[in-house]
Amino acid sequence: MDKRINLKMKPIVIATLISLTSSQVLLAGELSAKDIVTGITVSGYVQTEVRYNNDFNDVDSSDIVVDEINFTIDGQVHKFAKTTLSFKYEEDITPLEVDNAYLTLSSNSPLYLKAGQLYVPFGNFSTHMVSDSLTHFAETRETAVQLGIKNGGVYGSIYGFNGINNARNTIDHYGLNLGFSLLTKPYYNINKHNKNSTPKSFDMGIGYISDIGDADSLEGFLTNTVDYDYIDATNVYVNFSYGTFSFMGEYIAALDNFKSKHIAFNGTGAKIHAYDTEIGLNFNLAGYNTTVAIGYQVTEEALALQLPESRIIGILSTEIYTNTSLSLEYALNKDYSEDDGGTGKDSNSVILQLAVKF
Repeated sequence: MDKRINLKMKPIVIATLISLTSSQVLLAGELSAKDIVTGITVSGYVQTEVRYNNDFNDVDSSDIVVDEINFTIDGQVHKFAKTTLSFKYEEDITPLEVDNAYLTLSSNSPLYLKAGQLYVPFGNFSTHMVSDSLTHFAETRETAVQLGIKNGGVYGSIYGFNGINNARNTIDHYGLNLGFSLLTKPYYNINKHNKNSTPKSFDMGIGYISDIGDADSLEGFLTNTVDYDYIDATNVYVNFSYGTFSFMGEYIAALDNFKSKHIAFNGTGAKIHAYDTEIGLNFNLAGYNTTVAIGYQVTEEALALQLPESRIIGILSTEIYTNTSLSLEYALNKDYSEDDGGTGKDSNSVILQLAVKF
């Protein structure tokens, strides 16, 4: 059977499940006036950076930039209904735009429903660093419907949307995720007089998406979608901390090759993989909450995305005031070999970031 026919059949099942289960969310029962809770919450952050870079061609550059501004408004219109609207700006990259715009419906059950423009839950992308990890290429923002469940430490969801090849005007892209998280005694809540109080956190999960070509960083390279086949992908991640030590790890992989006319590597269709591993240590430095971390990141067949083959990266970050951090990051990138179409050379970058969140 033709692959694209199979892909159309599966979203029908997902749409049916979302329709049936969202009815349970919406019809959870009549609520009394005391159940109605309203309010507006405003949050966001501003990140300004001083950057230095020595690229693969040994050309130096430096700049001062507004790395990112984010402004988020959460409107709690009902105990079980909330809207989220956020705006984002990145100097020289993203003009001021609507980043998220979705509503969330819940009930007394573990189920919830999200609908609107949102980041679908494919990939985790947790990092200690200032720079995005190399796995971040898979981040996907779409206008989607997501049906999820949270019960204790278990969480998961299914979602559907109309992807990059939307000429057919069908909701034929979909995905799912499943995970488990545990959090006990966060670092900032430790009772200093109780030596047995050790903060612990754990989060692991897996995910699947029917077409990684929908990822934001890939859409710019898929300008020609004639004869395009969906490239499904999977991800797995593990993040944990114990005391002042933390570890983050993630792996993202396409499960098939792109056609060479869409995204190529070394003369054939690319099959993109990436992983990220980091370890960090949190400690008190002269009365300031401080983190030092180091990471190692790798990509495979991602030259067309202008990503390095590997990266060694480290950071020192200090909270100089409440919700205000000063971070110094160094990264050593290695390009793909000349045989693979790269330069085979190294590049270096240094970033000093001042960030404030509210």
